Amino acid sequence: MTPNVFISQSESELEAHFASDFIAHIDGKKTLTLRQFYEEIADLLEIPDFGYNLDALNDSLNDLQWLEDERIILYFTNTSEFVSKERDPAKLGSVLSILDASAEDWKWVDDDELMDQKEIVIVFEDSPRIQQLLEQEGIGFLPLSEVK
Repeated sequence: MTPNVFISQSESELEAHFASDFIAHIDGKKTLTLRQFYEEIADLLEIPDFGYNLDALNDSLNDLQWLEDERIILYFTNTSEFVSKERDPAKLGSVLSILDASAEDWKWVDDDELMDQKEIVIVFEDSPRIQQLLEQEGIGFLPLSEVK
């Protein structure tokens, strides 16, 4: 089974795979806390009436009907700093799990449902920290270089 999460070595590697897709670039240096991450993703994805919590993140990523794009790439850079100042580090694990689960859920939306089909691809710029966090949460990932 193909994972929902990929590790990239560079932005040029990302663009080689997803140049024609909508790429939401989330910079870890600008998202040191969960609140900053929520504000950034709400802005990048133009999420209407976002609630700035884990439930709102989950609900929004499982809807996305306001976006015209079929494939949405969530590209995280400076991953060694991403949500690194959050007081409750377990919440970052919850964010990673929601991202992975939302991407997986979109794979199972039937064509006859009343929703436009979407695809979420999560790409993290490589860092020892992000690999360790993904492994701790039991989230499978592949190097982007291994994707055809």
